[in-house]
Amino acid sequence: MVEYILGNHLVETGKIERQQLERAIAKLDETRVKMGLLAVSEGMMTVEQAETVNRLQASMDKRFGDIAVEKGYLTEEQISNLLKKQGNTYLAFAQALVNEGWLQLQELEEVMDGFQQKNGFTKSDMEDLRSDEPERVVPLFLPNEGMVFKEIAGLLVRTLIRCVDRHVYIGKAAVDENMDITGGVLQKLTNFTAPISGFKEMELGFLEKNGGLQDMATAFCKEEEPLCMEDALDAAGEFLNCVNGLYATALSRNGVDSELLPPILTEEGMKTGNSMCCRIPVYMGNKEAAFLIIGRK
Repeated sequence: MVEYILGNHLVETGKIERQQLERAIAKLDETRVKMGLLAVSEGMMTVEQAETVNRLQASMDKRFGDIAVEKGYLTEEQISNLLKKQGNTYLAFAQALVNEGWLQLQELEEVMDGFQQKNGFTKSDMEDLRSDEPERVVPLFLPNEGMVFKEIAGLLVRTLIRCVDRHVYIGKAAVDENMDITGGVLQKLTNFTAPISGFKEMELGFLEKNGGLQDMATAFCKEEEPLCMEDALDAAGEFLNCVNGLYATALSRNGVDSELLPPILTEEGMKTGNSMCCRIPVYMGNKEAAFLIIGRK
């Protein structure tokens, strides 16, 4: 996430060109190795073990390393060593810019100071952003009243990164009591045995913006050619079912049972009604979709 969030600011301020940003990100893809592949290449895991962990990640909201430790494939010390080999995304991104001669490190830090002031971030906030960890980054883009949705928003981003594209990122969320709904997919989580943040039920969904939903759905299905909108909406419903299923499982572990209804297509011009709504812009490249969270009391 951090490579696009900060990279876009560099483009907007004229420090680098869009083409240079994309080249720097391509460099990241050349150097940053997935932990499973890294563990296998280091002789710490077998291919079969790595594939087992990858399959489990599809149904568990946990990091590769956490699952590998739980299964007894790796130790905490081995995970620590692998993380060091993987490196920090922000530092790798900064190094790519410097290596190409597009920015000096001091100049980059000065631009980041401007980004911090523009967004009203603290020094601690910037450390969270540089960590590139969804659970630390997502709250930075939620307004105070949207913090009630922090867990499900973080789960969404983690699942997008694992199952769709590692460069997915979000923008500043908007919260209101009533919002217009464009075309997309919604899914209701209802019949809570105990209120969640004061809500008796929730609806979660993906909305189309400027082709972002189609692109994400195509990437989720691992298709070479872009999906038509009808197929993209079906795929978005499957992805939404995956995210909400993980969330319902997490609620169940905390003693709250719920019912997950089938995803439904939305119609343009619908309104959310009297409720708490949080709309989070989600980007893949320069295409935008929106993740909608509706809480009903």
